[in-house]
Amino acid sequence: MPSFCGHLGTYKGLGRPVYCCMVTSEECDRLLVSGAKIKPDADISGIGVILAFLITAYASFVAILAAYVCGMVEPELLSLADVKVMRIRPRTERHPRMHRILRQTIIVLSDQQIVTGIAIMTAGFVGLRSGQISVYHYQIVLYLAWLSSSVHLSALTLLRPFLNRHTGVKVWRLVGMGALFIMLTIGLVPTVSYDWGIIDFMDPQDSSIGENDLTGWGVPASCFWGKTYADGVNNDAPIGYVLLVISYVWKIGDVFGSGRKFYASRIRRPLENAVESLLTLPAKRYHRTQQKRYLWCFRLLLIPCIPFIAVLEFLASFSASLWLSALGLLFGTVQIVVPRNQTYAQTHAQEERWGFGQLVPLVLLIQPLGTILEQAWVSHGSAGTEGPESHQTAEKSDNSMVQDRRHATPLEGSERCRANQLVLLQILGNSNASNLGFINAREDVPQLVTAVFSSRVATVLVTLLHVTLLGGICVILYFDVESIGFVRGQNWEYALLALAFYVGSSWLVMCTLGIYSSLGRSDKIG
Repeated sequence: MPSFCGHLGTYKGLGRPVYCCMVTSEECDRLLVSGAKIKPDADISGIGVILAFLITAYASFVAILAAYVCGMVEPELLSLADVKVMRIRPRTERHPRMHRILRQTIIVLSDQQIVTGIAIMTAGFVGLRSGQISVYHYQIVLYLAWLSSSVHLSALTLLRPFLNRHTGVKVWRLVGMGALFIMLTIGLVPTVSYDWGIIDFMDPQDSSIGENDLTGWGVPASCFWGKTYADGVNNDAPIGYVLLVISYVWKIGDVFGSGRKFYASRIRRPLENAVESLLTLPAKRYHRTQQKRYLWCFRLLLIPCIPFIAVLEFLASFSASLWLSALGLLFGTVQIVVPRNQTYAQTHAQEERWGFGQLVPLVLLIQPLGTILEQAWVSHGSAGTEGPESHQTAEKSDNSMVQDRRHATPLEGSERCRANQLVLLQILGNSNASNLGFINAREDVPQLVTAVFSSRVATVLVTLLHVTLLGGICVILYFDVESIGFVRGQNWEYALLALAFYVGSSWLVMCTLGIYSSLGRSDKIG
């Protein structure tokens, strides 16, 4: 690790040398004004180390995305938003060999992510405690671990059925994720200051970093431990903690059946029941009196209620997990690549040099690749030597949990509903109507949700949600690229704008299409 003792360079514009022998409070106060020169550390931010992390992280995400797109996920992991909007069809029973290979690939890559994430955060804490790690290198450490965490969370979602059948494997992975969560929670503490990662405190708009310039990236990271200084807390700091806590509670809780039951019975189902009760009152009065004012009251209530139901179902979908992982992956990449490019003049001489320390992390990537190829070869050999009966037995054992739930897939429930589709007004206003329309639907999906997703309006709303997420993420990342090192605390504004865009556009869809669709009609659809 680099030491902050000795000559730190010459602050541009002042023409005087700066020395530092130990990081005290007084020294931190002075460095926050003058800045410090970055000392290269190839063990943390060398080209080989960075590439090894990025290759593994993106390979893990691509494998998870490929499994989802190809239908190599168990039906129990898919919601109506997946099968109705994204048109994902489970194919694990028809292609068990491909399913096993993809699953093993994700297991190997995600295991490497969790181990390397804990290792790099441990190195960061050692440097933070000794005062020998700079803001720049701590930034690299923190977001390399963030990358590992984001990808592994989606892997947990995909591997949930497998982990529930292998308790020992599940326990040690959850222990690793818990350790990384605690490390990230503590590790974010220094970054809450508004002054974190500002290139030039004297001129925040100055983006040039010369070979001997003193910048905010070179200040010891320990100077920000528990201190925010005069500029206070970065406005985006709470967002980081909220995303971290929600993603971990959401995904780790989803692995356990008790966690899913708690969410369904204490959070989601009460919300859905509240929406259903709100819509049922005017529906029953219209069914009883046939007065138009109750019909229009029902239609007006649909405008906020149906988008809310669509959001709840989307959050339970596998595609939501992919969005969460993609956001963490891209955000972490930006937080690593942009500072590295900004400090290139001071660090490239050592950190771009291909030596033993940079080649080893890349060579070690052969190990998971060998494991994946071995699994593919074994699966191929087994397929050629096993008889039909043994192959069917293995397939049945591997997909036992899926077979038990085959009657309850979202796709079947949606198709059965659509075959004898009733308008929502009749379903809520007449108790007998719901029995006619949804006698074979899933027991764990409320009739209201099934009815909503039998309409094409739900497809439009969920598609609009995907578009909003894509646009919001692109805008946030664009301004992050342009503002890192200069301005902090603006992401929450763009997040609120994205939320306002979805609310406004979804209500517009309901006003123009929704109230005249099967959700707002008063007659049966043939």
